[in-house]
Order: sequence, then C-alpha cells, then structure tokens
Amino acid sequence: MIQIRDSYFKAPDGNRYFRRNAPAVAVGSYGEKKEPPTQANYLAVDGNIKYDLLDGKIRKLSPVEVDWAREREIDVGVDIKYYFVAGGKADFSHKKAVEAHLKLVRFHIEASTLETLLNKEANKVRQELKEEGNDARVCTSAWVVMDGELAEKFDTALTLGASGTTPQGLTITASGGGAWKGSEKITLSPGTVFAYGLHKVKKWDGDKVEDLEDDWQSLG
Repeated sequence: MIQIRDSYFKAPDGNRYFRRNAPAVAVGSYGEKKEPPTQANYLAVDGNIKYDLLDGKIRKLSPVEVDWAREREIDVGVDIKYYFVAGGKADFSHKKAVEAHLKLVRFHIEASTLETLLNKEANKVRQELKEEGNDARVCTSAWVVMDGELAEKFDTALTLGASGTTPQGLTITASGGGAWKGSEKITLSPGTVFAYGLHKVKKWDGDKVEDLEDDWQSLG
C-alpha cells in the first residue's frame, strides 16, 4: 500500500523513499547521509556525478496511480513545488494532484551499472565516497510527479537520454517512435523531486567499489 508522509514515500515496491531535502537531490547526487536525532534522515548533497556519464544509463518504471484524496495535504506538499507537463512544468498542489489525477514516475540507475560507473568513469566521486566513509551515499532513484499524458509518453518511450548543467539539474529526454513521435524532456531541478532512494558502498576492494547496498528511510 502506498503511504505518503512528510519524511518518506512508501512505494508499491514496499520501500520507503526519502523526502527531506528532495529539492537538492537527483539521480547521481552524492554526499553524506544525515541522521538528526529529532528530524527525518536526509542526503546532504556534496555534488553530482557528471550528467553526461549518466547518458544511456537512466531507467524508468511505469507510472504509479495515487489516490491523492486519501493523503494529507500537509504531507503531500512537503518540499515539492512543481509537476511535469508536456513542454515544461506547472505549479503543484494537493488539490491539483486530486483534480488532475497526477501520477508518480520513478527514474533510476541500476546498482550494478552505478558500480561500474564509479570504478571506471567517476573516479573523483568514488574517492570522495571513500573519504566520507560509512555515511557516504549516492542517490540512485528519484520519483517525480507527472500529468497522465506525459507519464504515458515516458512509459512508452523507446529511449531515454541524460544531460544537464549543474545550476539547472539533470535533464532526462524521452524519445518516441512507436505510439508517439518526437521527444519530451524533464529537468530534475529544485522543487521537482518528490522522493528519492539511496545506495551505499557495502564493501570496498582497495580503492574500488566491490558491492553496493540499498538504504531506505526509517519508520520515523
């Protein structure tokens, strides 16, 4: 069952994704996982894997239907200001989510793909993770809100591309070719990420990553 709280989003996969500090996070963001004693855990972003290194490595899941009317407005609206429509973004609100039957879509990078990327291409990021130690985390998934038409296009897209610049954020471009033609793009800029998932290095082999492990928001 889906649950939306100010500190987490429990998705259909049963996992609790982080919500605090979501405006600063995108797929490929990395830094220290903070665990304040009286507040929700979150990723303090130190930087991002170069966006061009993510090209061809971003994956998507099918859109998730949400009964927004069942969720509390005070929980839904935490840290998210926009949802995606064809050609751009629009102001998000709990009321709009209910009226427009907005959907949630997850974009992610597979752990095995990230491991190879860190070991072969993102050397600086790997070194910073090693120096950070046990609290180091990488964002491997991001949930965003979309209107139904755009969500359907991304769901049926033939390919996904990744690009972007540091101030604007990670841009994901979907290209059609079957059910629709042309392309659509979204940019994971501040205020657009609804929730996010993290991975940590479980085991090192010297200076190389040997194993990654997922890390989820606690019940608090």
